[in-house]
Amino acid sequence: MKKTKKLLACLIAAATMFTMGSTAFAEETETPTTYTDQSKVTIKKQYNLEGQGSSPAEDFTFEVDKTSVSDSAITDPNEMPDISVNSIHFDEKSATSSASTEITLPDYSSVGVYTYTITEVSGKTAGVIYDTTPVVLKVTVVDENGVLKRIVSLKKDNKKLDKNNNAFTNTYRAGTLDISKNVNGNLGDKSKYFAFDVTLNGQSGKDTAKSFSVGKTSYGENPETIITGEKTTFYLKHGETLDIKNLPYGLTYTVEEHDYTSDDYITTVNNNDGRTLENQEVDNATQAAAFTNTKNGKIDTGINLTTLPYILVFAGVIVIAGAAFITRRRKYED
Repeated sequence: MKKTKKLLACLIAAATMFTMGSTAFAEETETPTTYTDQSKVTIKKQYNLEGQGSSPAEDFTFEVDKTSVSDSAITDPNEMPDISVNSIHFDEKSATSSASTEITLPDYSSVGVYTYTITEVSGKTAGVIYDTTPVVLKVTVVDENGVLKRIVSLKKDNKKLDKNNNAFTNTYRAGTLDISKNVNGNLGDKSKYFAFDVTLNGQSGKDTAKSFSVGKTSYGENPETIITGEKTTFYLKHGETLDIKNLPYGLTYTVEEHDYTSDDYITTVNNNDGRTLENQEVDNATQAAAFTNTKNGKIDTGINLTTLPYILVFAGVIVIAGAAFITRRRKYED
């Protein structure tokens, strides 16, 4: 009996200790969270380069829309405090590059959840793909011991953005136009220079560079640049290629070789009959304009090939007759 009472007392004591510990644990989890107030938020941006060339310098700007507000003394989103997003500048680069900017948050007079939509302003630079997917910025304002603090979250495509993610990504795409010359045929002159007219036309509604650099060839008087929208003449001989680099996707070009049919040349371009590539659009890293001139002719060897068979037959007859005469004479002498 005494043992039973002692065991019961021990169980009661253990239960009391466990209950006290549980109470203390519950009180510990109810301790308010301490927030760090955020007055600025940094977002990243990446500028990709696709194809051959260098991305042009550009300033990227952003628009902010006041989307919604809840749990606040403010009920109209238009009355929400403004946020500001700094523009991002990129210099001309020959590789992919990254940069960052800051979002400055205002002071809030009331707790609540304030939602903003940040959209990149689409520019007009030819060859650039602008990021049209917005970033949603949510500012939750809480009261911590009488102090209002701002807690920020960012999302894009309903996915959370952290400091390692790019909020916006742009891509510049450019290619190289390679104009090449080959001469074929037994009368093709491989030392001759052939003339080409080249015209580059910018894309409608886009800002295109005023001029583009041209690669060097053996013809010393070829221009070193080509002006957008102007016809420019170049000269190439057999085995040479003229390249025009950093042409933005969407730009169109026309390449026409001068007419050399009076010199008995037959011209093909990219293995097709003709001497013109007209209004071709840049849509690859390399654009080919391969011209081939072929000239063949009959070679005068001094022998009339149409009478050659008869000459051979006649010669054969003479040989046979001569052999017969010699054989008969030998028999007569014997």
